[in-house]
Amino acid sequence: MQQGVHKERRRFLRIPLNVSLCLETEALGTAISAVSTDLSPYGIQIKSDIPVRHHETVTLGPGEKGPGNDYIVKGQIKWVKKDKGKFRSGIAFEDATNWPFSISDLVKGLETELSHLIYFQYLLDSLDDGILIFDSKLNIVFSNINQPFCLPRDPKELRGKNFAEICSLYKGSKGEASFKELFDKAMIDKEDVRISSFPCNLPWLSDPNCHNKYYNIWILPLIGPGGDTIGLLLRNRDVTALHLLQDREKAREETLWQQYRHLIFGQLFDDLLEDIANPLSAIIGRLDLMAQKISRCEIPIDETQIKDWVADIKSIQIITGQITEFCWAIALRRKNETIGAVVPFSLNSMIEDELRILDLHFFFRKINKQVSLFPDLPLLYGNYSEWANAFLALCLVLMKQMATLDNMWMSIQTFKEDEDLVLRISHNGKALNTPLDKDPSLHILPLLKKKYGVNIYVSGNSGSQTVIFKVTTSKMQEPLRKSVSLASGPNSRFSASFG
Repeated sequence: MQQGVHKERRRFLRIPLNVSLCLETEALGTAISAVSTDLSPYGIQIKSDIPVRHHETVTLGPGEKGPGNDYIVKGQIKWVKKDKGKFRSGIAFEDATNWPFSISDLVKGLETELSHLIYFQYLLDSLDDGILIFDSKLNIVFSNINQPFCLPRDPKELRGKNFAEICSLYKGSKGEASFKELFDKAMIDKEDVRISSFPCNLPWLSDPNCHNKYYNIWILPLIGPGGDTIGLLLRNRDVTALHLLQDREKAREETLWQQYRHLIFGQLFDDLLEDIANPLSAIIGRLDLMAQKISRCEIPIDETQIKDWVADIKSIQIITGQITEFCWAIALRRKNETIGAVVPFSLNSMIEDELRILDLHFFFRKINKQVSLFPDLPLLYGNYSEWANAFLALCLVLMKQMATLDNMWMSIQTFKEDEDLVLRISHNGKALNTPLDKDPSLHILPLLKKKYGVNIYVSGNSGSQTVIFKVTTSKMQEPLRKSVSLASGPNSRFSASFG
């Protein structure tokens, strides 16, 4: 197999890259330092101060370990020769290997002879990301065909042109966090700069279905041997599809929030219809009875008849008052719901308001409720209706879980636990299915978790079950914002197969 890999290697382009390596042999029993002079996925040529033996099995690893370069490669020495006081060796790998190197390492490690530029260009063009490499004056030294910011895209024609003069994004940028300032920051501070979902509307990038293209951009300083910034490397990745997907996901979630808003009110009204219909039927019955009494009354009207009518009117007044109280409570709830904006509000006050709404329901009033709300809790920060509807949805489901019980109880507590704000709800009904989002009525809970970073825990079984909501106080300043997730950061390593 080794011989097959060795032959296969000759069919592919090899990169003249100088990389520090650590080489271990069975004969020496210790590690020696070596430098690559030519490598591919199938083998490598190395240079070392100490000779190795022909056909010996060796293990290669990075000379200096760092993030993403903890690779180990095994192979066999195929030839050895002495060259200018050093020993050169050819190694065939047991298995094909993808070498993980950062772009900065490649720029530093590649031999700079003119005859080798073709290898470097081949490497850059093989990357899916766009690459622009500048000197200290922002003259373009290298680029690849996938960079979107400059025309022409042909690397040969672009080489030597000044980025500040030909890139309209750079020329037209002003103010804080502008394209120009970010370049200056990377150059002066010698720090990597990252831009997520950068909108780009250059004419040649126009999309018939989308006005802008979106890119994740990394600007990396290239540091010379003396510690000075000798240039910059700009790497970009097209994340337009991801950006649009996130926009659609955000719109879908907003639609779901609105649907749950109406769904939960619909469930609440559905359960309250009987409580509303019975008082209305009582009013109609009282009015019919009064009409019959009046039609049978004789003149003069005696005091007993008047008292009877007054009692009927008072009864109607009481029932009408109950319905009015219900309507006002719902109207107040609606007022809180239509705030719309992200505002600070009290968790305790929200719970008290929602319990007043639920107490309009005769069945909920029958539940023995133990409410313990810890005073002076930090304020929540978000959309009131989203938190209130989540609490209301859970309570409505718990009501159904206790529907067959004669003795129903529910405990509601709020408190602080270290840096967490905690809401604990316990009940003695039938156990909820876990995870909670199995119940369609509770699909709102994952939305709450995703948007506000709420952790939800369920413990216990039928007869004694507890649901706990926890949110870290540091996350309550504002809802969690979705950011573009990347497979790699500014200093991440590229896994490139050469050849």
